[in-house]
Amino acid sequence: MRLFAGGKQIGWLRPELAARLGYWKEIFQANAERVTLLKPEALTPVVEELAKEGFITGWRNERYRIADRFEIERAAARPFGLTTQAVHLNGIAGERMWLARRSATKQIDPGMLDNLVAGGIASGFSAFGTLVKEAWEEAGLPADLAHKATARGTISVLREVPEGVQSETVSIYDLELPEDFRPRNQDGEVSEFRLLTFSEVESETLTFEAGLVARHYLQRRRARAP
Repeated sequence: MRLFAGGKQIGWLRPELAARLGYWKEIFQANAERVTLLKPEALTPVVEELAKEGFITGWRNERYRIADRFEIERAAARPFGLTTQAVHLNGIAGERMWLARRSATKQIDPGMLDNLVAGGIASGFSAFGTLVKEAWEEAGLPADLAHKATARGTISVLREVPEGVQSETVSIYDLELPEDFRPRNQDGEVSEFRLLTFSEVESETLTFEAGLVARHYLQRRRARAP
């Protein structure tokens, strides 16, 4: 079902969650076709209760800014189908690409290959500010090197996932890395790094978003080839 606020659709809800939200009649207005969020400022205790009831899992203690209207716990974004923002970095070393394997303890896509740097944009951060922060935390990239990354546009993702709906805009960055650079994870969220040829990257199974971002780079590279 569609979720509205301020006269615009902002998300998607599974029927069971939509039915549950209808019990908070001062905060949500529900009918057979849609649910309307009346009071975004009252969402926090609702989300906390939904987490206790199992509608929301993987609590992060991190806030996302939604449509420049309100903030919500990161773990609630997919159950509510809200559009979030993220940054991904293609780390290039000559004719090869660095990939990172997500820790087995990650809430989403544990153990899967990812771009060298990837992270959601939390409330209060810009895309580039998030890139610089995540570059150090995930790959040990110093700020002066991260600042050399080049913006390459965005891609949009809208798909059903186990948690609900993933609606996300991903800002893509490329960074040419020194041949002797070796990434080192700082926050425990990466279990290993792999330096692969471009053909090897194409044959690997990456997270959905990472696959799109890597393919975006490879297609641009082919387009530049003589």
